[in-house]
Amino acid sequence: ALEDRGEELARHQDHLEDLVRERTSELQQARDRAEVASQAKTSFLARMSHELRTPLNAILGYAQLLKMDRALSPRQRNGVDTIHDSGEHLLMLIVDILDLSRIESGKTELRPEPVSLRSFLGGLSDIIRVKAEEKGLYFDLSVEPSLPPSVLVDDKRLRPILLNLLSNSVKFTEMGVVRLAVRPVPQE
Repeated sequence: ALEDRGEELARHQDHLEDLVRERTSELQQARDRAEVASQAKTSFLARMSHELRTPLNAILGYAQLLKMDRALSPRQRNGVDTIHDSGEHLLMLIVDILDLSRIESGKTELRPEPVSLRSFLGGLSDIIRVKAEEKGLYFDLSVEPSLPPSVLVDDKRLRPILLNLLSNSVKFTEMGVVRLAVRPVPQE
């Protein structure tokens, strides 16, 4: 009986080892497929970002040409500025797509640079104001007068965050006002 049990245990052990080898092989194949998919994704994103930049450069170029036209009314000039600012924002998003590999590997770095606060916020508000007006909402930008004229920010990271938050505010607000209030926070 002990001999039979020993043989049975040996068969179970062999069977378990076979299962472990089979699962290990399956996991290796799955890992290989995931690596191929990841490389395909990276290649696709690089190609797409290039393909998107080509027409976007034309849009930005024509917007810059239109900005030089002195015959534009203030409303037209504001519209052209919004097109240009939106194109610049889209270009930054495309660059972010190229940075995807760095983001996935956790190697994203903040690069703060001096930015004109009023200009930065004005560009954001122009984009959001158009979206708000299309929905019948009012957009209000409130900037505390005591803020400095320029601040150190990573424009490339902060702009998309604020645009996303404000776009969502417009999207989920049925009526009334969407407000961006910017004020200093006391240092502790």
